[in-house]
Parts: sequence; structure tokens; C-alpha cells
Amino acid sequence: MSSNQDKEKISELAEKWRRGTITAEEKIAFDTWYNSFDDTELTIAGTSGNPGAYLNKAISDRLDIRHPKRKITKLKYSFLAAAIVLLVSGLVLYGTMLKSPADQSKKNSLAISAIKPGGDKAILTLANGQKISLTDTATGEIAEQSGIVVTKTAKGQLIYTVKKSAVANSADQALQFNTIETPMGGQYQVNLPDGTKVWLNAASSLKYPTQFGGNERRVQLTGEGYFEVSKDKKRPFIVVTDQQQVQVLGTHFNVNAYKEENAIKTTLLEGIVRVSKTGSQQNESMSKRLKPGEQATLKQASFHVDQVDVNHVVAWKNGYFTFEDEDLEVSMRKLGRWYNVSISYQGKFDNISFGGTISRSKSLAEVIKILELTRKMKFKVEGRRIIVMS
Repeated sequence: MSSNQDKEKISELAEKWRRGTITAEEKIAFDTWYNSFDDTELTIAGTSGNPGAYLNKAISDRLDIRHPKRKITKLKYSFLAAAIVLLVSGLVLYGTMLKSPADQSKKNSLAISAIKPGGDKAILTLANGQKISLTDTATGEIAEQSGIVVTKTAKGQLIYTVKKSAVANSADQALQFNTIETPMGGQYQVNLPDGTKVWLNAASSLKYPTQFGGNERRVQLTGEGYFEVSKDKKRPFIVVTDQQQVQVLGTHFNVNAYKEENAIKTTLLEGIVRVSKTGSQQNESMSKRLKPGEQATLKQASFHVDQVDVNHVVAWKNGYFTFEDEDLEVSMRKLGRWYNVSISYQGKFDNISFGGTISRSKSLAEVIKILELTRKMKFKVEGRRIIVMS
């Protein structure tokens, strides 16, 4: 440990763990400390009573080691322990174990606590160019375009309703397009005219017609979106991104197409989709048909398909961050988009990754405290800039 005082605190937690009196908050701190030594994890959640001679010896051995053996730092608190934390209305970490560095002033701590999580924020651009802030606009009907009524709900949803007169005249009208854009720190749900539901993650946009005509339903996505497509065998639904397109008839899937990431990832939850690189729909090597639970990754002009845990992929839509052995910078970009902060680095961070689940409703200060449990990095805040320090 870094000091005798830290060692005493860990010893105290170890004794509580042996007696089965350790609290949910203390479990996270102790679990993270234990798991930082090697690949043998201590599953704390749900354990009570005497843990047995082996684990007692393992804990004692770790208390006698000054520095962890581990070269690759991972935040590996158990998912069950994480679930307990998510159910606690106010997350209170074991504060005495999380001492700030000497240069972390009280002013810096206040700056972190002032950064709140994102919410339902977006800008709607109508076909005539008018921009409407969905963050500030009151609920109810906010626009009507050629018989298409646009309504904002109290739950942060944008709903398009087609009047009967609009249906009768749709064949004679040219397509009109709307665009919804979420800022850094924003998200929004859109119910399209055909009944398709779309959830947009932070820093994303969706361009779509106010009414689908012809023999297809085509939209354009940047950033990340989760789609629940209304079934229509006569008109496939097509999602176009910068480098690929996804074609479906009716299904549930997620597309992550942020330009700052080095790949586009399409994950299927239900139904069947075909993913193609733009301009190569007839090339089988550049077109993949996915089954539920599969993820297609388009990187360097080629596709790779893997079986994945879809719950982790769409966790953002359900209100959580998941870090599944992700590269540090990938994880930090997630935080940057949601908390509307820029990220910079001081030091070396080779082979550092995170694992776990955290609620997106938590403040940035709470999330940073959890990440600092790795004891291999610290965070400093300057305005809306987060500096990650090794």
C-alpha cells in the first residue's frame, strides 16, 4: 500500500469482510484493492461469514505486499456489487480511502461537483430551416408541416403524427426533411411517422423525411442511435452513415458511428439486418447479414462479425455506462460526450482498461471517484476540461 495509514484502512475492511459486516460502499473499495494484484478475483457481493482459509491467506498476503504485481490496471469490481451501488439512492464511497493528491484544491473539487450528467436535450431543424430547442420548448404540439403534426412529450420524446389529409396527398408532395441533433450532454427519443422509434445518444444527429414515400424508408445517422423499426415488408428501412448502410424490414438494432472512433459498430438485438459498406451492396465480402446477438465492426474497409452481450451495447439507452475491458480513451470519450467535457492526458496509459457498470445519472464527481479506485491515475478539472494523470 502507499502508506501505513492506507494499510490500516485496508486491514480494517478486510476484517469487516471476514465478519460479513462490510457495507455495499466499502465492498467496492475493498474489491477493487484486492483485484488489483492478479487475475484471481474476490467476489464480495453476497458473501457473509467466514470466507475460508484460502481467501483469508490471500487477503493477508496482499496486505504484506507493498506494490501490486499487476502491470495492466483494470477496474474490476464485481457486477453484482456494481448493481448494489446502482440501487443505492445516494452513492457514498469510502471517502477516507480516496485521498486527493496534494495539488487537488478545494476549488478543483467544487468544479468537479458542478458538472452534472446529461439529459433530454436536442435541436430540431424543420424543413423550412426553422430551429426549435427541444430543451426549452414547452410540451405539446410544436409544429405542423404539410399535415404532419410534431409533438413534444413530457418524457423527452418527439412524436410525428400523420393526418388523414396528409396521407391522401402524400403521393403528390416532394419529400420534406427534418433533422434532430443532440449536443454533448444530450439525448433524445424520436417516434417517426411510420411508427419507428429512435433513441439518439449524445453528440448525434438523425435526418429523416417528415413522411416516408416511395418504396423505402431512408434516414441518415451520425453518432449513435438505437432503432426499433416498425415492420413494413414492402418498404425496407435503411440507416445510412458515413461509410455504411443498414437495411432492415422490422427489427431492433444499435449503430455506433461516431467519427472519432476507429470503427463503426452495428449490433442486432432482434430480427435480421444486412450491413453494407457504402457503394458495395453487391459485394458479398463487404456486406454482412447479422443474426440476433451479433455485432458487425467496419474498420479499415472490412467487416468483422462477433457474438456480443447486447445488454452492454445498449446500456447507454437504458441509462448506464458499461466498460467492458475497453481502452482507456474509448471509455473517457463516453464520459466526455455525456458530461460535455473535453479530455486530455498527462503521462503514459498503455494497456489500461476498465470493466464495470455505472449509472449515467451519477454526477461526474461520483464517476471519477469510482475510476480513481484503481489508484493508478488521478483526475484534475479545469473548467470543463478533465485532465487524466498517471
